[in-house]
Amino acid sequence: MSRADRAEELPAPVADRELIAALRADLDAARFTNERIAQLLSADALAALDRDQFLPAELELSELLAAEPAPDPCAVLAQLWLLGHPIPAGQLQAALPQLGVQGLRRLNLVHQVSGEPQLGERYRPSVDLQPYQAEQSQGLTDLWVLSDLPAAQRQAALHPEHVLGIGGASLTLAASIHRAPVPQALEIGTGCGIQLLHLLDHAEHVVATDLSPRALAFTEFNLALNAPALDLDPEDLGARVELIQGSLLEPVAGRRFDLIVSNPPFVITPRTADEQTQARYTYRDGGRAGDELMAELISGLPEHLTDSGIAQLLGNWEIQDQQAWDARPRLWCEQLPAEMDAWFIQRDRQEGSQYAETWLRDASTQRDPEQYRQGYTAYLQDFGSRSVLAVGFGMIFLRRRGADQAENLPWRRFEELTGPVEQPLGPVIGATAARAQRAAANPEAVFETALCVGADVTEERHQRFGAAHPEVILARQGSGLRRSRPVSSAAAGLLGASDGEYQTGALITAVASLTAAEAAEQEDLEQALRREVLELYVEGYLRES
Repeated sequence: MSRADRAEELPAPVADRELIAALRADLDAARFTNERIAQLLSADALAALDRDQFLPAELELSELLAAEPAPDPCAVLAQLWLLGHPIPAGQLQAALPQLGVQGLRRLNLVHQVSGEPQLGERYRPSVDLQPYQAEQSQGLTDLWVLSDLPAAQRQAALHPEHVLGIGGASLTLAASIHRAPVPQALEIGTGCGIQLLHLLDHAEHVVATDLSPRALAFTEFNLALNAPALDLDPEDLGARVELIQGSLLEPVAGRRFDLIVSNPPFVITPRTADEQTQARYTYRDGGRAGDELMAELISGLPEHLTDSGIAQLLGNWEIQDQQAWDARPRLWCEQLPAEMDAWFIQRDRQEGSQYAETWLRDASTQRDPEQYRQGYTAYLQDFGSRSVLAVGFGMIFLRRRGADQAENLPWRRFEELTGPVEQPLGPVIGATAARAQRAAANPEAVFETALCVGADVTEERHQRFGAAHPEVILARQGSGLRRSRPVSSAAAGLLGASDGEYQTGALITAVASLTAAEAAEQEDLEQALRREVLELYVEGYLRES
């Protein structure tokens, strides 16, 4: 069975512009937004929905609708799309008067419930439609995102051609992108188009690719539905957007972009000699063994970036027996051109068994015990064949340095930050990369600047009772990536004096002269302090005033 054949088993939205315009008008009139839903439901019910527990919201909405002579349109739509409830045709018609029930059916958004004629004509959702509040340059913008029904509503394992909706990974990536204005942007593996909705706020033209034609159909629908909020002409989406079917970078051969973003199908999946292509989950499985898809993608990105172009993506990497977590990322970076900077942040690590459980649950495979057992066994055997103990997950930042930076040594950074962070991280990612570029290009210019300690940076001292001096001094960030790092006593003294009044180089000399006993020792201390200060600057403990 081909990808097109199996896609026909699922409904795909119909991008009828006139009907979509009617749907948009009805959603606006119903105030089907996150803000309105938060007014209808309690905080407890909303939190339960985030855990895929529908009963609290079901009880509250049922009580609300029973108490009103005319059902609240937003409450009706919340029952339909947030809970997946069957809705009487009359209520649905009243909630969406311009589009109507027949318009919903023509768009492939609902289907009639069969087998219960005594309950009257009722409809269930065929796809998921969620309100989504995006942080744009003009402020918070209310959008809607269409995707396939989640597993909690399907009550069955996901279809291999499933198109994922709003999820934790897509939200993490969206919040981590450095949102600078760019002429040309590319999204690889667009899915239902969440990243694309954000890119259109700061990119003049965007290309979005996906292997799945169903995914591109959902993306086109979402673009048309949200066209006014995205500054798009719904009758001419191609003026600013190209949607291209194909795998990874193949559809954009020979083209370069100022920004590339991707939440690629990186999930490590056991490969077997007799596996069938139609059994793969297109949205997450790129068909490669192990983490080879990530290696392939990272090696191919440089030739698609303009000078000073940036790529930001999420990814997995295998952690093999007796190896550091960053062994695979470092190997990938060794094969990058010298003009490429790279920054890997490991945000999570799962042992092999945990990883298997996560992705088997993601597809609701546990609903079939025998299929779950077979899948679990395949994962353990696959990891064992490559001595894989764990899998790391995190964020990747790549940058092609411009001609004026070409002679600098590449900036390669690998750090593990598994604690809480403060979103959005995009401004922090961009500022960190910019400081790293300045430090590499002209470190003396950094020392000639009167740097100051970030307002969120605090000092921690750890010492035993009665000890004359601390055994450990930590600098800790209260925002952004919320790093903490040990600092030398000399660096602690410099941080304490860095209020933006004196040049940092002068402070280095002063601290070294006060700390060292001899001239030779002072010179060594000064050099060590300069290296430490550059690290503190790049990481954002020290910043320009």
